[in-house]
Amino acid sequence: MTRLLCPAPASFSRRVMVEAGRRLDEARFVAMTQRSFDREAPGFDAVLVRFQTSLGESVMRSGSRLRAILSPTTGLDHIDLEAARRHGVKVFHLRDQKKLLASVSATAELTIALMLALMRKLPQAAGSVLGDRWQTANFRGAEAAGKVLGIVGYGRLGRKVARTAHALGMKVHAYDIRRAAMPAFVTRCRTLPALLRKADVVSIHVPLNDETRGMIGRSELRRIKPGALLLNTARAAIVDQRAFLDALKSGQLGGAAVDVLEGEHTIGSAKHPLIAYARSHNNLLITPHIGGATEESIEKTDMNVLQRYLNWIGRNSHA
Repeated sequence: MTRLLCPAPASFSRRVMVEAGRRLDEARFVAMTQRSFDREAPGFDAVLVRFQTSLGESVMRSGSRLRAILSPTTGLDHIDLEAARRHGVKVFHLRDQKKLLASVSATAELTIALMLALMRKLPQAAGSVLGDRWQTANFRGAEAAGKVLGIVGYGRLGRKVARTAHALGMKVHAYDIRRAAMPAFVTRCRTLPALLRKADVVSIHVPLNDETRGMIGRSELRRIKPGALLLNTARAAIVDQRAFLDALKSGQLGGAAVDVLEGEHTIGSAKHPLIAYARSHNNLLITPHIGGATEESIEKTDMNVLQRYLNWIGRNSHA
């Protein structure tokens, strides 16, 4: 009997729920706390999770039934991968699914949307109208055309953002530690400081790992072009959060938009210093990690990990 548990069904597509229910002996989709999940997960063969659910060694230890983790994400910092390896738990993720990822544009589109929202002061303008104030003159923004977009990390998402920015008439510069190939419309920056000095908008598109953790620190923020905008739809820990807040307060950063926060699933919004700052300042826009949250993206990625898991158990059952 094959049992699957999903502790956050609202984050998944209707199609994956139907398909899992049809193809598995039991597919339990029920909202639960982290504590309840930690207690229940060892009794299931597989779990289907996204970022809001953490998987540590406690759910994989000796005696656990768990043999597979399905996470339709490229980021895997919510999973103890070393513990999974030690306990023989297979992790189905999206990092190696290049063909699928090439068809998913959700996070790149959000990055451009956040940039334009900042430059054109869209949240404030929309809020003004809802407050019965029609104040055109108060929301004079800036055009993207002609501005320099500095992309940190020229991988899949960096390339997608670059193409869209180029279509908007932006001058695209990029820095990539892997020395990725770049098209003629992208100016390669040999060092990160060189990019930071030139860019009117800096957009982060590197994965979180030991090399990139804290790569945008106090020193880098001091080098950034005064008044520049910072976009982060990657991972919060890539940017030193205290230095980031200080740069906003001082005006070194003219504004920022982020889709990720450190402790986003554990710290209450009332206590988070960046959310507290955003409540009283118009130069910080925060969204709740919705980079991949489109109907198209969620269904594609959900079905990818489920189908690969079904193929895997099918092969193993006949071994």
